[in-house]
Amino acid sequence: MISGFLGSGKTTMVLSTIERIIQKKHKKVVIIVNDFGQVGIDGKVMEKFGLKVTEMPSGCICCTLGTDLLTTLRDVAEGFKPDLVIIEPTGVADPEAIHETLKLYNGPPIGTVRIAIIVDAVRYPVIAKALARPLKNQLKAADVIIINKLDEVDELAVKSIEQSIRELGLQTKIIPASATLGTNLDQVVDAMLG
Repeated sequence: MISGFLGSGKTTMVLSTIERIIQKKHKKVVIIVNDFGQVGIDGKVMEKFGLKVTEMPSGCICCTLGTDLLTTLRDVAEGFKPDLVIIEPTGVADPEAIHETLKLYNGPPIGTVRIAIIVDAVRYPVIAKALARPLKNQLKAADVIIINKLDEVDELAVKSIEQSIRELGLQTKIIPASATLGTNLDQVVDAMLG
């Protein structure tokens, strides 16, 4: 699962990492998307990588679409038999609630569920003040935290974000990256795949 607030670069991160996952790791990937954001995952992109995308256009995966998520996941597992399913929920979703929903899945076996939280390096200070509790909940659910938009901030800002995350008592792996420039994306792929 790749989660994060609206505008953090979730879709760009998905698009930037799938090529590496498919070509370098030789994985068959399916993406389940709840929220397209500004960068659409269109048919041309899907065709280029041989991907299938199921859009969940209304509500939040963790709430009103919980049952639909499980049905979609089962249909994907049975129909496409992917090596990897990437779930990109809406920016306001609670990743832990989605993870709990996934425990109710009863289709073909799935492997480990990993949660990558994308943090917007540019807007982090504002988000940390305005949405402190939801941000903390997202970060606590993470198996890896990706500080995105490294190309738009200086090193001091990145260190400040890392320190702020550590002050929450989290020891989660943190990877500064730029989905746009491709900075540290191999590390992101390795962390996503476990």
